[in-house]
Amino acid sequence: MASPAFASPPLAENPYAITTPNGVDEEDFVEIGGIRQWVTIRGEDRANPVLLIVGGTQVDGPGAILSPYVRTFQPWEKDFTVVQWDPRGAGKTFVAAGGTIGPDLTIERLVQDGLDLTGYLRHRLGKAKIVLLGVNFGSTLGVKMVMARPGLFSAYVGAGQIVKPRAERERFGYERLLRLATSAGDQATLADLKISGPDPFREPRDPARIAAFQRAFVKYRGPVPSNPMQEALSAPHWTVADLTAAQAAAARNDQVLGRAWGESFDYASLGPRLSVPVFVIQGEEGTSAPAPMARAWLEGLTAPKKMFVSIPGAGNHALETHAADYLALLDRHVRPVALAAERRPGR
Repeated sequence: MASPAFASPPLAENPYAITTPNGVDEEDFVEIGGIRQWVTIRGEDRANPVLLIVGGTQVDGPGAILSPYVRTFQPWEKDFTVVQWDPRGAGKTFVAAGGTIGPDLTIERLVQDGLDLTGYLRHRLGKAKIVLLGVNFGSTLGVKMVMARPGLFSAYVGAGQIVKPRAERERFGYERLLRLATSAGDQATLADLKISGPDPFREPRDPARIAAFQRAFVKYRGPVPSNPMQEALSAPHWTVADLTAAQAAAARNDQVLGRAWGESFDYASLGPRLSVPVFVIQGEEGTSAPAPMARAWLEGLTAPKKMFVSIPGAGNHALETHAADYLALLDRHVRPVALAAERRPGR
């Protein structure tokens, strides 16, 4: 991979600039897998563990990113060097490619890109190992990355660990809504759920069924970020055009790869053994990656250390709506493991 001359905007233009003596504040395109891919590296102390975030929360499939939400993750930068990555076909990488997605958008290619990026980060930041955090579709890539090259990672964190096909997860979400609406005596929502049925997103799609389900879902979903677009527009180097393109990229990703991944991917291949400590930390009320399914997956996994924590009251957007709680859990359970891995003799 080529090493870019990372660019940081002048302080007057960047309210998020990091000015600590040993800090790092870099954002630029890195050549990965033959194309330019957007990477940001932010942290107050280079001695901290490196945390690479893969995936996003806008959708459960490929194309979702978290790199525009600098404000959300800013508190994390005190204890971790936070790396955000827009993979091929997503975010600013999609924009740089002219808004096109080539035939190389495959799970195998994305996993290799992630491993190449990990090698780049280890060299650039002088780390033996890094912490990998996978979100939704990124949890598939993350587990595959760890399985392929466990020696690169000190720990794996699942923040929305998807382990079942979409149909099973959607049925879980439907049954959750049915249970909550029944408990509340909510006849209007029960009527909507009767219209939608448990599988409103299966082909051929019926707009009336989808609309009925969405009305029920919005009423009982977990917390969501208050104004993500405003936050994203405040991030360095992001424009309205970039964000619009990123949303289009997520929809295109679902057509190219997401539906096949959601329906026919071999989720049993995510295990049964990982050779690094595994932490699953996610919202208790999440439906994109239901907590009971993630817990069962972790229980069946063999790993040197493993831990499951669900955050009460949090849903699909736990990383954003409960960022402080999430950081506290990372600090308590993951950061010591990462620091110990760096100190280990012969690392």
